[in-house]
Amino acid sequence: MENARILEERLKNIIREISSQTGQEIKRHLLADLEREVAQLLKHNSRQELARFLHLVKGAVEQL
Repeated sequence: MENARILEERLKNIIREISSQTGQEIKRHLLADLEREVAQLLKHNSRQELARFLHLVKGAVEQL
């Protein structure tokens, strides 16, 4: 009976460690995905803002 309890504790510890490692790996992947998405959004937004600015400059030059 004591051996079964010890084995159960060992199994619980192994499962806990595997879950922790898997969770950390998932977090790393999610953070990398989030970083790529944010960079892509910033790049897209920067292009839109640059296009808007250049359009405004063009309008100002045409008025001169």
